[in-house]
Amino acid sequence: MKKISFFLILLTTYSLFAQETKGKVRTQDKYSKAILEINRGYLINDFKAFDKYLAENGNYNVNGKKFKKNEVREGFSSDHNFFKNIKMPQSFVETTFYDENNNNQVWSHHWGLVESTSKRTNENAAVPVNVSFKWVDGKIVSASWIFDPSIKIQEIMASQK
Repeated sequence: MKKISFFLILLTTYSLFAQETKGKVRTQDKYSKAILEINRGYLINDFKAFDKYLAENGNYNVNGKKFKKNEVREGFSSDHNFFKNIKMPQSFVETTFYDENNNNQVWSHHWGLVESTSKRTNENAAVPVNVSFKWVDGKIVSASWIFDPSIKIQEIMASQK
């Protein structure tokens, strides 16, 4: 009888604390559309949507390094100094609306492929990118961009010679 009681207590405890994180995923919601608007602006070096949606004092990092909002904007805008024909032929954005087990958080995720041509060498390049955006009260308060910066570093170094 003690073994059965212990097992029932253990099972009950496990089921109480093993709450699954659940959420609803959307692709045509206002948050996903805002991310697409930010991306369209980046392609033409227009950061109005970026400024509109990203909070001034948010937590922003690029490849694991923390930056201020204006530093992120300047970094992405500088792509246009080194590259032309910047486009994103592959792009997918979805937003997940999590339940109360994850504090009702809202996160948008973007996967894409940025293609461009070097202004210096005229060579084409393609860089996969992944970004996660956390929304609070209609503003992005946290974002993390992940991509391979090698091509841009190469262009920056060549421009300084």
